Amino acid sequence: MTFTFASAICHKPAIGVPFQKISMLLVEHHHTNLCSKIIRSLASWQRKCRVGTCITGQQLNELHTNSAHVGPTGPTTSPSSSKQKKGLVYVSTSADTFANLAFEDWVHDNWDLSHLNLLFLWRNEPSIVIGRHQNPWTECSIREMRKTNVKLARRRSGGGTVYHDLGNVNCTFFTHRKSYDRQHNLQTVVDGMNEEWPQLDISTNSRDDLMLNNFYKISGSAARLSRTVAYHHCTLLHSANTRMLTSLLNFNADGVKSNATESVRSPVLNLREAEPRLSQEDVFQAIATEFYANNPPYYKDKEIYAISPNDEHIWKGIAQKKEELMDWDWIYGKTPKFQVEKKYREVSATIHVNKGRIDGVILYMPYDWVHSVLVQQLTSALKGVRFWITDVAMVIDTFLNDVEVDDDVRDRLETLRCLIEDCVSGHEDLTRTGGSNNSGQLQLNQLP
Repeated sequence: MTFTFASAICHKPAIGVPFQKISMLLVEHHHTNLCSKIIRSLASWQRKCRVGTCITGQQLNELHTNSAHVGPTGPTTSPSSSKQKKGLVYVSTSADTFANLAFEDWVHDNWDLSHLNLLFLWRNEPSIVIGRHQNPWTECSIREMRKTNVKLARRRSGGGTVYHDLGNVNCTFFTHRKSYDRQHNLQTVVDGMNEEWPQLDISTNSRDDLMLNNFYKISGSAARLSRTVAYHHCTLLHSANTRMLTSLLNFNADGVKSNATESVRSPVLNLREAEPRLSQEDVFQAIATEFYANNPPYYKDKEIYAISPNDEHIWKGIAQKKEELMDWDWIYGKTPKFQVEKKYREVSATIHVNKGRIDGVILYMPYDWVHSVLVQQLTSALKGVRFWITDVAMVIDTFLNDVEVDDDVRDRLETLRCLIEDCVSGHEDLTRTGGSNNSGQLQLNQLP
């Protein structure tokens, strides 16, 4: 049996040597007393560390082969004669946003949670995670995200947009659909934190947000419900980069009209700012302790088991789920219909977008400013193109390179190009792929 610590989670040096291997080596050399001492010492440290304890190979095998334990489709029989559901707590060893979201979907799609409640604790690398029915072009600054290498992900639950980084603690409560209780889950977090850190005044509001001192928002909340399984997840701002959060989410989407679900902006504060002694391990342990108080442990000990959501051998098919979440057509293509309008003097452009692609472009300009045939050719070329500046610029460049017109008309077409690209580049980087005019927005000032 192998047993190691995940140093990325518990911030302690990894032992890196299996317990069994140490035992065998010492026993072979007749150091049985020393063996017992080392094992007791490591076990003692394990209990002190708690967070970051890796689930053992034997236990993982039990999860998937023993019908009395959690199999690939969840527990097939009750682990005990008691009718009370058992509890299990996992913590992710990965900070990969898409891997952690994929794990949520994997459990949702594969486990029968009739006899088990699962708490999943995880953290992500810097990323923006939008709700299933949201518009990324109105929720966040895609331009700034690309500059700072912050990823964008769309989750399968509803709700609003949240900023994630390693200072953000995430909790997902998995239950059977009949047992779903969002308020109970939030109260688990509130009670666990208030029990260990009573000086922190943490509570819930009418929007199911977690609040600090009844003013600062420290957590958002969203859920995904199906016929038999439900999961509810929330965030906790522990030591997140709030400056980055503000720069990426406090975004004015000028000229965009959308019916997508909009996020509600609120003042935020890190828990660490209110209580400098509070570590992330403290948060994990407080929530897990309260969870186990309501759900007797599935295994003997009230442990937090570290798992890798990238392990295809254990979670069959999870790699495919991750790929689906990373696909452009999911992140951007699932955006509800919207339109963008830009105007300069007597010329304006309206772009209709459906499933992340241009559904139509309407250009308004003075009569005979540009021949209607050219306008029709340009707008037809853009139909079906991804609403992405590199794609749009490439199509317009091709059109301008192929068309034969005099200099005056070409200048006016260049102005239309800049107006159209401004509809897109206002929401991401303006990266040209060619063309005769590279003056960008300045071209609009040359309108006759």
